[in-house]
Amino acid sequence: MIRTAGIEDLPILQQIENICFQEERYSAEDLAAILEEDGFETILADADGPIGSAIVNYRQELIAAQLVSLAVLPQYRGQGIAHALLVEAEGRVRARGARKMVLQVEVINVPAMNLYLHHGFNIEGVIGDYYGPGRDAFFMIKVL
Repeated sequence: MIRTAGIEDLPILQQIENICFQEERYSAEDLAAILEEDGFETILADADGPIGSAIVNYRQELIAAQLVSLAVLPQYRGQGIAHALLVEAEGRVRARGARKMVLQVEVINVPAMNLYLHHGFNIEGVIGDYYGPGRDAFFMIKVL
């Protein structure tokens, strides 16, 4: 089941971030601000407890929606959870009027790149040192 996350889910989101990401993870303060700010959609995948999350940023003044974060706990990877979260995120921003979605993914994150390519994202360029020195990101875009 995929549902909208609320401020009461902050500890769950922080746990997912801490398990799934290293230096680039969001702090509890950042996540709280995201949960409370208009223009962000935060969703959770549940299966007898939270197993993944996605955060998208979409405001009318933006050119495109941005996939800010997509995370699935390691023991649930390869089961279609990231696919389901991405489809849900795309549907939500499309319903709000977005016609494009953008994201950044580390160039060595092959599983994530494959997911995004499979979903119709195209690599538009490379952002040098996006995740820190020597850690470049692909900038990807999809027409919704």
